Amino acid sequence: MPFSPRAALLLLFFAAGSESRHVLELSLSRGVPAPVSPSAASVLDRRTTYAEEIVNYLDGGGYYVQVSVGNPPQNLTMLLDTGSSDSWVLGYDADICNSPDLQAIHGTGPCVDTFDLSKSSTAHMIKRDGFRITYLDGRSASGHYISDDFSIGGATVRALQMAYVTRTVRPTGILGLGFSISERTPTKYPNLMDAMFNQGSVGCKAYSLYLNDRRTDAGSILFGGVDTDKFIGPLDVLPLQRPPGSANFSSFEIEFDSVSLTFSNGTADLVLPTSILDHPAPAVLDSGTTLSYLPDKLAQPIFSAAGAVFDAALNLTLVDCVYADSSSNPPLQHVTFSFSSTSHIVVPLWSLILDVLPADYTPITSTPSPRMSKACVFGIQSAALLRRGGNNSSSNQSSSSSSVNQGQQRHKRGQKKSAEAPYALLGDTFLRSAYVVYDLTHAQIGLAQANLNSTTSSVVELSADNPGLPKLTGVAAQQTTFTPTPSVTRLFGPKTPPASAGSLHQNGAAGGSGGSLRWWGWGLSGEVVFVTFVTAFWIVVGGGAFCFV
Repeated sequence: MPFSPRAALLLLFFAAGSESRHVLELSLSRGVPAPVSPSAASVLDRRTTYAEEIVNYLDGGGYYVQVSVGNPPQNLTMLLDTGSSDSWVLGYDADICNSPDLQAIHGTGPCVDTFDLSKSSTAHMIKRDGFRITYLDGRSASGHYISDDFSIGGATVRALQMAYVTRTVRPTGILGLGFSISERTPTKYPNLMDAMFNQGSVGCKAYSLYLNDRRTDAGSILFGGVDTDKFIGPLDVLPLQRPPGSANFSSFEIEFDSVSLTFSNGTADLVLPTSILDHPAPAVLDSGTTLSYLPDKLAQPIFSAAGAVFDAALNLTLVDCVYADSSSNPPLQHVTFSFSSTSHIVVPLWSLILDVLPADYTPITSTPSPRMSKACVFGIQSAALLRRGGNNSSSNQSSSSSSVNQGQQRHKRGQKKSAEAPYALLGDTFLRSAYVVYDLTHAQIGLAQANLNSTTSSVVELSADNPGLPKLTGVAAQQTTFTPTPSVTRLFGPKTPPASAGSLHQNGAAGGSGGSLRWWGWGLSGEVVFVTFVTAFWIVVGGGAFCFV
């Protein structure tokens, strides 16, 4: 399906400051992307750094990349997901794309774009009906394993194995960037990260993620390199954790020490160490997840400090939208996430607030709640929702297919039976404040405070020959401030929102009452956005990340 030319920013460049031979860089932007022409890609292919478009809509949920698959190339939009390992494209014959009834049931709107296997001369069927993912709410995505040429940012991976999905509940494919051991098939294969390395596109199976300011339309993902202009201070290098008893790494999971709250009245910071919990709580860093989930004992003090309330109808914690303005002066200024004695990420309160509900929506709470000027979704939720969200204790909330469930299974040893998932799941509301290097080759995470709204680039190429991530230092301090840009209209689904919040549909929230939530709301810049929330949010049985867009 073609996109409106107003729907997104055009292809960006990002080559400045890089003379690397094995670095692939893609731009990120908010809004549904315009297709990238083959001519633009061919120009970039002659450079040492490549650019492509990734998009974020739902005012902060879901980052999308435009790729092309097949010969001649077919342009496709895929969800960027660090929490899954399979990449899958949406077939033109997918049930969701050909049934308005299914689109209405799942609240998706029309499919964004699709792939026609028969029109590619380089496509090969690998295993018919070999791909299947089951989500926490009982729905699934299934199809065939195929191989075909896959172009991303002007670089082409030949004969990449991926899934061709014919049955699903989402209108775009998924670009999985996790460990191949977490693929949804017993016989593992070289996934996108493996293939990019094996075919020489990058010198290391690693990529750096810079989601940038919630209010902007610019960010980047850099394959095979680190951009030192995009973060502040030293890049802390943290080891990944393995599942107990396993020799393999399967998700981007790191040790998590504490969260601390900073208040505007000068009160001493409230520090909440993970040691207060009755189970381990490592952190999984997952771009496929819109919100961030903390163990309940850590989340509840944050809710109290922010004046947030739990809405039983949405199965989500909400907060007053007044604090979405960075110039506001809320009692709670920011939340700091600590992963080691030196690794800390500060997340301001305003960046944790998503203005996606109807203007007249009133929270449904079990206790009297503070009066809100307008209700917003809070970017931090209780991890109790992850376990309560389904009837399978090994399920996770995700739009992807691999990592979080692995995280659950890792910590059953010596764990007391708990009503919540035994980990923290840090999604986009956390990742926008961080610069994260996902290093699969060395099983490490590089982490630093993001230098938001950076307009320059200084790329360091990574190598698999090195023993680990290099010691790198970014800029000395935050360099720029946010400058509003003209709004772009982002439409996904109906162009006219319902007249009132009474049009909000709940088919039993899978995050506690099973099913999906759907509403139309006004975006942060006033543009109309069609919003679909699956409150168990695309949770994958057997492993996964998740997103609810």
